[in-house]
Amino acid sequence: MLRKYFFIPETLLGFGLFIIINFSFYKESAGFIGVSPHPFWIVILLIASRYGTIEGLFAGAVAAGLYIGAGLHSGQMQFTLDTFPHGVYLLPFLFLLIGGILGEIRNLYKKRYTKLEDRYDDTVHNLEDLGLQHIALVESKEELDKRIAFQSTTMLNLFEQINNLETLDRENLYRKIPELLRDQLNVTCASVYLVKHNKLRLKYRIGAENTNNTIPDAVELTDGMIGEVVRTKKVVTINQVYSEEDMTKFKKLNLIMSAPIMKKDGHIIGVINIEKMPFFDFNANAIRIFEMLSHWVSVVLDKALQFQHLKDKNIADDITGAYNYLYFQKRLQYEISRALRFKTALSLLLLEIDKFDAMNAKEKHNVLIVLNKIFKNTLREIDIISKYTTDATFAIILPGQNSEDSEKIIKRLTSEIDELKLHPFENKMEILSLNVGLSTLQLTEGSYESLVESAEERLRQGGEREIPNFYNDLAFLLKNDATDENAAMQTNKEK
Repeated sequence: MLRKYFFIPETLLGFGLFIIINFSFYKESAGFIGVSPHPFWIVILLIASRYGTIEGLFAGAVAAGLYIGAGLHSGQMQFTLDTFPHGVYLLPFLFLLIGGILGEIRNLYKKRYTKLEDRYDDTVHNLEDLGLQHIALVESKEELDKRIAFQSTTMLNLFEQINNLETLDRENLYRKIPELLRDQLNVTCASVYLVKHNKLRLKYRIGAENTNNTIPDAVELTDGMIGEVVRTKKVVTINQVYSEEDMTKFKKLNLIMSAPIMKKDGHIIGVINIEKMPFFDFNANAIRIFEMLSHWVSVVLDKALQFQHLKDKNIADDITGAYNYLYFQKRLQYEISRALRFKTALSLLLLEIDKFDAMNAKEKHNVLIVLNKIFKNTLREIDIISKYTTDATFAIILPGQNSEDSEKIIKRLTSEIDELKLHPFENKMEILSLNVGLSTLQLTEGSYESLVESAEERLRQGGEREIPNFYNDLAFLLKNDATDENAAMQTNKEK
């Protein structure tokens, strides 16, 4: 507080020194009257420039008082002859005026300095805050990168498994859905319900042993959370309970999450349920993955149903019921595109009946029907059985099957045919035999033309044999050794 008044003793001390100097060296000029520039200016300028307006006015007033007092005491000045601020009053007036003006200028600079100092302090504090925020952001970014990496890995893994679902028949697909939930979301109990006879009926469940409160095998379309899913056609979770009414309604079926399985036209096929999962795994990311999974499953199932619908249309051969050649061409192009896109295996099997023209019309009809039934009973649901360019030839598309898998399929087919020991010829000693051509898609450069040409080439190399033979090109268009070709020719000559 006292520091505020330090200018007073400083001002008085300064003028005191000049008075001492005045009486010591300038006795003939009391108060430095007549000296120009007046020494009192030094004190006024120093005090005003250092402190401010009030202090400058004080210094000017002291200087004016000393100046006037010295003039009156020495008789060197006649104040009655002049009017303020003229004559002898001019210098005292200037002392006050300049002291005040200079002090005000000093105040302005002090205010600007104070503002700049405040801004500087604010900037320093802001920089410190930004430094802390930067550290926090760096830590958050590292944590976010970890989460993104984990989620990306999870999503890529999930996407890859969803793509693999397209190669499954519907029964295996329903079984795979809860297993995906277990693997991707750490779900301990999950189930799939399908709409049947105006009810949702259990199709498949995993982890029933992990919960004491599983939902019934048959559920009404309006019950609890499942009813809400059927009504809204959206994913519903337990955290959407907002009222006692919702709690009462959802408690009918103790579920954590439910999602619809829908056709493209919005028709509900079924519902996927998560019945139990760890508390800390139930979060926004889990809900998002569950929504995506239900959507992808809906798309896959809708495609499967569309294909089934196509099968029921006019795409079947009149005699055998197998797909016709036109459908085979379109479907093979589609399967090749899908295999190349998702990097999955694909094989084409051509089976030609030996000496088909040697049979009478009735035997031809019977043989075609019997073979088609054998193929259907032996092959998977997703394998596509078609007639080829001639009545004697079948074409079978094997999605997801590589060359080794296809060889096993051929062995099963030929074994089934051998066990029947069909005798469709006039010479009842002759047994029905097939020539088989197998081609496996090469993912780097495979095409419709190359796949078909390779299978036809292998078919032509089959010759006429009582025991069915198959040829497999593991490197796609890899030619058979010359020794194999010579052996085949020699066998034909012997026959």
